[in-house]
Amino acid sequence: MPFFVVKIAKLRYNCIMEKMYDCIVCGGGPAGITAAIYLKRAGKTVALFESEMFGGQVAITPRVENYPGVGAVAGAELALSMLDDLNRSGAEVINERIVSLDLNGDKKIVKTQSGEFFARTIILAMGVRARQINAELEKKFLGRGVSYCATCDGALFKGKSVAIIGGGKSAFAEAEYLSGLTKSVYLIHRTDKFRVGESEVESVMARGVKILPWRVLADLAGEGRLEKVVLTDTQTGEKETLSVDGLFISVGRVPNSELVVGQVKTDEYGFIESADLTTNIPGVFVAGDLRTKNLRQIVTATADGAEAATLAIKYLAQNKN
Repeated sequence: MPFFVVKIAKLRYNCIMEKMYDCIVCGGGPAGITAAIYLKRAGKTVALFESEMFGGQVAITPRVENYPGVGAVAGAELALSMLDDLNRSGAEVINERIVSLDLNGDKKIVKTQSGEFFARTIILAMGVRARQINAELEKKFLGRGVSYCATCDGALFKGKSVAIIGGGKSAFAEAEYLSGLTKSVYLIHRTDKFRVGESEVESVMARGVKILPWRVLADLAGEGRLEKVVLTDTQTGEKETLSVDGLFISVGRVPNSELVVGQVKTDEYGFIESADLTTNIPGVFVAGDLRTKNLRQIVTATADGAEAATLAIKYLAQNKN
């Protein structure tokens, strides 16, 4: 766990048995932090649970340049600033892992290893995690050439050579985006069958993207930063080395929805189905990357958090008993 989580986060426990919060926020990323701040400013009792990194994906983003008002900033620094704002708001911040959620009924129950916490409303903001191919290899160069988000980090590779691993819509969208910034783009996929239409394949090729089918990741190399991607040809077994400055892993995101699957409606991938931040359960709202949406960015997560908090406040006013 990054030291800044332990250093900055303040634990606020209330020993009163069965304390009922107006709202419990599950998750300490931008969406959850924003929701808790808005709720507290509205005079509500609120607890936010986060067991790992405050700031979510932001905390492991090397550099953020597309969030208004902060300029170019390290992701960890922006996460710290958000956490400072959360602590100043007076919301209770509880560093415990949630082991179960009971969302049905008027009294929502959040269970951790230390006990049960109760709330009239819940905001689900547990976010997502990047789907990995080879966790050990990727971790070695994470933030030093390996990234999971071209929109977030693409500008860092302007005029350089990059590779993308993936064969779906997100990989092709990132290839098209990066082709306008970088010197060269390689799109690597394990077969020659892509989860996009032929027109999308032709579009990226027309922009100079070099498609390398039948390849899988074998190794990453570099002195301090990523310099080479080693691939294995799945048909011949031969090794191939690409000299690149960056590698974008674009094989999808995994929603952290395991605790609520079967209670709230999710799509086939586990994302919570919600166009308006409400769920199929009264008093339960969703914000940030965890929900079905077109764009997953810091700015859309904070907007979700503010709106989800506003909906929770409205629900509390309409259901006072």
